[in-house]
Amino acid sequence: MRSAVETMPDTNNSSPSSATGAAPEERPPITFTWRKSYRPFLFRDDKKPQAYGQVNMDKISDSETLDAMPAPLHIFQAAVQFDKLVEEILIPESIWYMQQKGNTFSIEPAEMKAFIGMNLVMSYHVLPSLRSYWSTQPDMAVPYIAQVMPLQRFEAVRAALHFIDNNGWHDPDDRAWKVRPLIVHFNAAFQDILSISEEQSIDEHMIKFKGHNIMRQYVKGKPIKWGFKMWCRCDARTGYLYQFEPYLGKKAQHVEHNLGESVILHLTESLPRTGCQVFFDNFFNSPNLQYILAEKDIRACGTVRANRRNMPNCLPIDKNMKRGDISAASSRGIACVKWKDSRSVVMLSNFISPIPTITVKRRVAGSANKVDVRCPLVIQKYNQHMGGVDLMAQTKVTYEVDRKARIKYYLRIFFDLVDISVNNAYIIYLKINEIYHFHDTPMKRIEFRAALARSLISDFSCRQRSIPTNIQTQRRTQMATNPRKPEHTMKKTEKRKRCYYCAQKKIENRTDNVCIVCDVHLCYTSDRNCFVDFHNK
Repeated sequence: MRSAVETMPDTNNSSPSSATGAAPEERPPITFTWRKSYRPFLFRDDKKPQAYGQVNMDKISDSETLDAMPAPLHIFQAAVQFDKLVEEILIPESIWYMQQKGNTFSIEPAEMKAFIGMNLVMSYHVLPSLRSYWSTQPDMAVPYIAQVMPLQRFEAVRAALHFIDNNGWHDPDDRAWKVRPLIVHFNAAFQDILSISEEQSIDEHMIKFKGHNIMRQYVKGKPIKWGFKMWCRCDARTGYLYQFEPYLGKKAQHVEHNLGESVILHLTESLPRTGCQVFFDNFFNSPNLQYILAEKDIRACGTVRANRRNMPNCLPIDKNMKRGDISAASSRGIACVKWKDSRSVVMLSNFISPIPTITVKRRVAGSANKVDVRCPLVIQKYNQHMGGVDLMAQTKVTYEVDRKARIKYYLRIFFDLVDISVNNAYIIYLKINEIYHFHDTPMKRIEFRAALARSLISDFSCRQRSIPTNIQTQRRTQMATNPRKPEHTMKKTEKRKRCYYCAQKKIENRTDNVCIVCDVHLCYTSDRNCFVDFHNK
């Protein structure tokens, strides 16, 4: 979880393009007059839901109550609208894509689901390359994968995977147009199955990609430095992904302003008057954004950079503050709090009062002793609820479909969304189990993923021949199960040929003795008995 005192590079005022490609709505400039007295903003909450974070059980079951825990496949299908994804996007667009290339290709829903299931198996049964799963070596082969479909068919399906008509109309300014149907589908499905949670966080998420693409970003200091950046809105407690939007990259040479503000406004379009709380870091935050969200009845809180426009100039400078010092100001119902810990941190919130404080333990420099330090409540709230996107990324990376796709960049995005979908489905499973108590000990994340993969594959197989095996391995197996016995006998032949046993030792000896069972020439002389040596090795 990112703590309140962490900082990020200042790119809010010198940024590539906004997430949506549209500038924030035009409105008169907002003026702020900061005072020490605090007057809270009055929220309406006239559309506040009855319960936060509730599963839409109509998507899970036709009846009002469940008699048994739904299977992982059933939960996944409901959480992602998987059948719709396969039948309306994956299959028709993949077939049409191959037809445009002049290739004959067809695929049925069962095979596409099996293909996805095979990729899920590969996410927790990791081998060096795709071809390793079809290896004939006993220490590398995975018969469970190989028996579903041949390697050539798997590669053909992967090469055909497509999500939109290349020749159809698309927004010329939308650099993510090749995955736009996926973005629309997953965003709708994620928000349809689970009602909004009370605390949510907005942050960036990186998808690993090192190929050439205009949307690729380099973010210094991140675990994934090269890749696609996605703005995500997640549940602060579970990491459930509600909404995301890819960062499209810089569109023009001139500086583009208010990227952070436009991202937050886009990702919170469905949240006005719901009473939920949104937390984000100093990349996005500003007094102007806090007030706009307050007018939309969206509670917001986050760190902020002290040099942002309209920030109060009455806050003390760092060198004049000691650890535990707190300074606050307020304007238009927005509270600005500066707190000095090992370093200073500045917070903005339109719903948390700057007055309440708590006591935290801090270590004394140069010793193991800890002392009590006064801390604003807004800092604690932020640290508790800011880590939703980080939690989503941490759980996703544990088991993920991590295969290179340098040319077809959209495969990286697709499989990342599949991994996130499995995590979302697992969170739905935990919530159902919390309500109905079907399992005393819930399935672990790996168990849920494995059960889902097996269900997607089911009994499907398009292999027409048996799984190929290594000839030498097969021979050793036969020798172990059916060892040669002494009753093997010899016979004389008219032609003399090289001794099979001597040839293995690169010795040139010829003989007319042949084992009638093994059908190989073997020496049998007074000083050499290759017949016995060969059968006893």
